[in-house]
Amino acid sequence: MSICIEILALARCLCVELNSPEIVGLHLPDQSEDDEFRDEFGFVFLSDGTAAPFYVSLPGILASLHERFPEPEQTRLSLRHCLEGLGDSSLPDRALAVGAWNALSQYLIRRAGFHCPPRGSGESKPLRGEQVGMVGYFRPVIDRLVEQGVEVLVIEQQPDRVPQREHVQLSEDLTSLADCRLVYCTASTLINDTLEQVLECSTGAEAVDLIGPSGSGLPDVLFERGIHAVGGVSFGDAGALCETLTRRESWGSVGSKYELTAANYPGVEALLTAACSNIREIR
Repeated sequence: MSICIEILALARCLCVELNSPEIVGLHLPDQSEDDEFRDEFGFVFLSDGTAAPFYVSLPGILASLHERFPEPEQTRLSLRHCLEGLGDSSLPDRALAVGAWNALSQYLIRRAGFHCPPRGSGESKPLRGEQVGMVGYFRPVIDRLVEQGVEVLVIEQQPDRVPQREHVQLSEDLTSLADCRLVYCTASTLINDTLEQVLECSTGAEAVDLIGPSGSGLPDVLFERGIHAVGGVSFGDAGALCETLTRRESWGSVGSKYELTAANYPGVEALLTAACSNIREIR
């Protein structure tokens, strides 16, 4: 069973257990009118005020979603229906489903009262001078690694988006990861369904970390598959996020970046128990 199908099975169970809220709005970034590549994220908003991001810069995703949802802020959708896209081969459907999964996960985390540890609490640390693998070009992380004196091997399916620079080597071959002790993998691999291939090609790695805003879903399935750490982002104030997006400003300042490992994460069962207990107390 694929990773996304396993996540879908878990999502279906959670929807039943939690009587999950519906999607009451989407945010889609404007389509670029120039040729410059940008990493862009959409957002899913739930009726309880939960918000969660998903990556939209893989080929065809943003244009398709804009065509399907011409007034995204007014969109009303079934969360359960959107989650079914995790089993779909369509990139736009899978991207939106990842956003729905992230939103459902954040809904549970909030209801359980769990505070995710900040970024860096469980991240695998590279050594100066060593080469680490980076699946997907994620410039902020690469900038940080290069500043630390680390050599970065970037595996990217869209090589034109990777600028030439010192200490960064580009490859389209996942088997190049074989000699990397550490591998950082962007969560866009959940959307293009390549995460399993990454893990297969990283069997010699000491740790594979999943990073990026699209990795804001519950990590249980990922930990079972061998992922060491999962980074994500949470938003305590959906209103502030909406205002920032409306002003077309950077939304990083209104989110809290976090990192989960098997050591600091209680597990979905513990979260579900806490969430159901809290709901009963409210009632």
